[in-house]
Amino acid sequence: MTEPSRTRTALRFIARVPFTVGLMATLLLVGILTGTLASPASEADWYETFAYGVPSFADSRWWTTVTGTFLVTAPWGYLILAVIVPLGVGWLELRRGTWRAAAVFLGGQAFAVIGGAVVIAGFAEMGSHWAEALVTQVDVGPSGGVFACLAAAVASLAAPWRGRGLLVLTAFTLVSVLFLGTVADVEHAMAVGLVLLVNAESFGKPTLREQRFVAFVMIVSLVVVQFIASVAPTYGPFGTTQVGGIDLFDVLLDATIAVVVATGLRRGYRVAWIVAVVLAAFNVLAGALAVFIVAHPELFGLVADYDEREGLAFAAATGFLWAIMLAWLLVCVRAFRARLRRRLSGDRGADRPGARLDEVRRILVATGGGVLSWMATWRDNRHYFGSSPDSVVAYQTHQGVALVLGDPIAPDGQVGATLREFVDTAERAGYVVAVFGAGPASRDGMPPGWRALQVAEDTIVDLPGLEFTGKRWGAVRTALNRAEREGVRFRFATLADEPRSVRAQIAAISEQWVGDKGLPEMRFTLGSIDEALDPAVRMAIAESSDGVVQGFLSWLPVYAPGGGPRGWTLDLMRRRDGGFPPVMEFLIGSSALAFRDEGAQFLSLSGAPLARSEAPEDEQQIEQVLDRLGGILEPAYGFRSLHRFKQKFNPRPEPLYLLYSDGADLARIGIALVRAYLPDASVPQLVRAGLTIGR
Repeated sequence: MTEPSRTRTALRFIARVPFTVGLMATLLLVGILTGTLASPASEADWYETFAYGVPSFADSRWWTTVTGTFLVTAPWGYLILAVIVPLGVGWLELRRGTWRAAAVFLGGQAFAVIGGAVVIAGFAEMGSHWAEALVTQVDVGPSGGVFACLAAAVASLAAPWRGRGLLVLTAFTLVSVLFLGTVADVEHAMAVGLVLLVNAESFGKPTLREQRFVAFVMIVSLVVVQFIASVAPTYGPFGTTQVGGIDLFDVLLDATIAVVVATGLRRGYRVAWIVAVVLAAFNVLAGALAVFIVAHPELFGLVADYDEREGLAFAAATGFLWAIMLAWLLVCVRAFRARLRRRLSGDRGADRPGARLDEVRRILVATGGGVLSWMATWRDNRHYFGSSPDSVVAYQTHQGVALVLGDPIAPDGQVGATLREFVDTAERAGYVVAVFGAGPASRDGMPPGWRALQVAEDTIVDLPGLEFTGKRWGAVRTALNRAEREGVRFRFATLADEPRSVRAQIAAISEQWVGDKGLPEMRFTLGSIDEALDPAVRMAIAESSDGVVQGFLSWLPVYAPGGGPRGWTLDLMRRRDGGFPPVMEFLIGSSALAFRDEGAQFLSLSGAPLARSEAPEDEQQIEQVLDRLGGILEPAYGFRSLHRFKQKFNPRPEPLYLLYSDGADLARIGIALVRAYLPDASVPQLVRAGLTIGR
């Protein structure tokens, strides 16, 4: 990018955030004119005249709400503002526009300053020693408005990021008030609280995962609190602690325990919930006792020295947080039912790989399914049988992810309901759920808030009336004619019934193909010779006149409800090295004609992972990343080359999606997919393949 183009880009960006730029310019200008850019404002004679707070409002200097906004306490404060003003005000201005950002900043600043003063004065009237100290202090700076803008920007995000962001902000401001307790901390809490109040209607009932995430953040917040108290003095509504008042070793030990418990809570484990409830109840009782002792010192001899009072104050403050934690755990008890040994089905053994395959086949034949449905009968899969007697979901578990293979098998109109039932059951068991290879029925019926990401493109050849005439079928016609001239014949077969000599040739061709990859044979949506031995699978074989197998395909049935196959899905494609060159075109073309004559409706040439005809106009960033990943993997697996090859058969494209709940899970889902496709690959093999791909 040239220097003029960089300048134009910078100017266009500045033009989108004029209020943010103007605010920073005003703060710097005031700093230069008042000298606070070089020396602390709090040391100036005029500081208390222009600063806001309870003393200023008591003297009717309400205009300090404006003057104090544009002053900064110390020169280092400008460095902090240089970060948080663009992060808060600038982000909101980009998302919601200049006028909205200006209104939120000015309104949030005024509410934070005035509301904070009212709260402090109110607590002082009730006899709070903490508030009595703050009631004489004044403050300056725009941080109240900045926090309001930051909270409003987070509130503008889509779920679940909106709830998570506001939860983190709320936890930060609450901990700041309880353990730092400055005037600014109260103002920040008021600003965030205002945004929460205004946006209350946009929050629905938290999902199972959100309930677990809240518990996770609470545990982490309590660890942070203990660490702060061990390295810095704290001062808040419950009292004070000095540096060293909390033992750092104890904090590290508690943090280790808390991390284990927090991880278990986020995964929904019942044992983690029990441990957390016990810890919370103990700390709540300790906090309540501390409050009682502080309130009635004459009854105890435990508060004779300062260190003991410090410990009681800290116990009271943390007890308050633990009380919030305990209430949340009890209210959301249904979110924490997962067992350490996770199982989705109440029927013992039903979710083991390969269990009850006969029942899966029966349901599939009776109900019918999509282009990937026969893969549900492969032994690597687990199976969830829904509440409907004719529904089943095939899935695999890797890295704590339940990967659903294709659409659920269910009667028409019940695919979405079956998927939602499975998602609810799997999430209660502590799994992250993703659906790979989903069609439109699953996409349209996925749970609210889920997202669909196209990861492949199926290629469908419609068979009724199919004729290989015209220029666009030239490659297929040429292959058929050449096979006839060279004596290469086509036949359907059942692999298990073939002579040993034929099976040996097919196995040798397949092993040679796998060996060239440097990795074990891929699984999940890609079958092997073992799956091709299924009597329901049709093998298309190309043989020369001397009985040498030149290549073969395997076709998986796609059943119509209550009937026979209505279509066929291509699985294995193997050719002999140095054999009949256009053997794949010959096999697919011959298969299409034979299936057409049998009355089948379509052929699915299958979707090559990370390959599609063209990118959509509204392509998302994650889709761009997947496109680049597909390009990197091309030298090793040729997904895109295979996709281009299938265009010779003039198919119509149908997108296949990855359905998922949370963008934060994509990395974990990606690792799970790698393990699903390459379950037998060792780490050295993956490293060698990565080095080969990266060349």
